[in-house]
Amino acid sequence: MAHGETTKPAATTKLVIRNIGLILSGDLERPILDADTVVAHDGRITAVGKEKDLDIAGTTTLIDASGTTLAPGFIDSHVHPVAGDWTPRQNQIGWIDSCLHGGVTTMISAGEVHMPGRPKDRSAGDRARHGGGRL
Repeated sequence: MAHGETTKPAATTKLVIRNIGLILSGDLERPILDADTVVAHDGRITAVGKEKDLDIAGTTTLIDASGTTLAPGFIDSHVHPVAGDWTPRQNQIGWIDSCLHGGVTTMISAGEVHMPGRPKDRSAGDRARHGGGRL
């Protein structure tokens, strides 16, 4: 950028999801919210409540939930993403998409122990000679 030039402010977004039939909070003390609308500015939820009580002016994206249920995403705290979306030991691909479609929005890696080339278990003969057990 040349000296003296100003940058244009980034365009802001305002998402409104309305006509929600049931909102689950994820909070055990208050599991169901008395609301039908969610408002988010620039990707962050800023308001949850009744549409009639919320400021929805300037909405850039409007979603009509048609009475469906809205729930927070689930967290899977023990996954093994090995080579992207491919798991060689189970020889499967596409499992991350399947988890997303099932409501998992966050995954925490428990380590990549399923990659080919990991140390092998000792043979049955070696275990017998060395008192059993594994390496």
